[in-house]
Amino acid sequence: MDILRQFLAGPVTIGVAGMPWWGEVSPDGTIAVSDDDRTLGFHVAAEDRWHHGAIEPGVRQMRREGVPVVETRMRVPSGDIVQTTFATAHRGGMIIIDFYNDSALPVAIGIDRGDVLVESSAAIGAVAGADLGPDAFSISLGHHTNTRIALVATDAVPDDTWFEGVPAADAVISGWRSIVDRAGRMELPPGVSGSSMSDAVMAARCSWLLGDLADPEHDPVSALIEWDELCRMGERPEPLVDDVARAVELVARRQLPGAEMALQAAERILTQANEDRGASDVRSIIARLTDRSDTRNDSLATAVRTFEERLVAPRGSMTEILSGGMPSDWSLQPIEIFHLPASTAASVSYAVRWHGLRPAIVWEVEGGDVTLCSPSLDANWSSSELKGETLLAHTAEPAES
Repeated sequence: MDILRQFLAGPVTIGVAGMPWWGEVSPDGTIAVSDDDRTLGFHVAAEDRWHHGAIEPGVRQMRREGVPVVETRMRVPSGDIVQTTFATAHRGGMIIIDFYNDSALPVAIGIDRGDVLVESSAAIGAVAGADLGPDAFSISLGHHTNTRIALVATDAVPDDTWFEGVPAADAVISGWRSIVDRAGRMELPPGVSGSSMSDAVMAARCSWLLGDLADPEHDPVSALIEWDELCRMGERPEPLVDDVARAVELVARRQLPGAEMALQAAERILTQANEDRGASDVRSIIARLTDRSDTRNDSLATAVRTFEERLVAPRGSMTEILSGGMPSDWSLQPIEIFHLPASTAASVSYAVRWHGLRPAIVWEVEGGDVTLCSPSLDANWSSSELKGETLLAHTAEPAES
């Protein structure tokens, strides 16, 4: 899953789905905007000196819950200065940059371009001790207080009311999650194989919602998987039918690695679009595949789908739960999965809880009939019930004392 980890560590595109205006936040907190060749840096005057994100070693960054809300922390002698960046459709498009002083002493935030909108002008001052450019200014920020600035997408002249109604970062996160979770929510144990991977899946889905999609002529496998994810998040499948048919033709003719998972994605899209004949044709193509080893993991889309299939994997007439087994760092920890594809039309949700060293699974199937199994955890268990619970045979290693 290296490609998922690399994606999570790279620059973050922030924007609003359906809007062409967007920005990008680099790992050092520098912000670039799509229609502008200038950037906005992360600069802080602390009690010792000026700190610049582009060269400071004490800068850390994370996507909040995997969505395009970016938290960048800069270490200063008495704590951290936190920059939170996100986009909103408010007033035709705004990139909000919120600064919070999580340190014991006041600081000044250096703003290196003059066309930003400032929520509170009372603390604005000159820049002393650093060359941030001719338009630069500073904003005083007391300890444990915050201030906000914005870059705007419109040519209109901003006034003091522009920040009225701007959502907070938590509201933006909730908005993204309400869309992205439709494709399947994963509550996994903390760590690089669990919650970090679910955050990477979230981040990939958000990037597809923002339009960062594969070229279907060049990479039809990724295109089909991405379109399926978009449809699972609520996009209408009907406008995609012709493109799906073309991508299926390319995948089948070239016998591309990852063909089976891509064709299964195509079948789901066509079924959702009520294209029953097309879905039947795709099933026939899947049955004729000569290479069914879906081991490709060299694109973001196939990495996302591979990870999803570790949790819920349609396998012919059966649907496997935790097909890759129980990772050692997940043992004895709760797992919750919601609405991942179990077949062409059905989805499954399940939770794993532990009874001593053995896992118990509670499940619910929606949208169709499937037979669940988990050969890696209990070779003798399977069920065609829509709801149920059972204690599996797998036994975890006891924790070292």
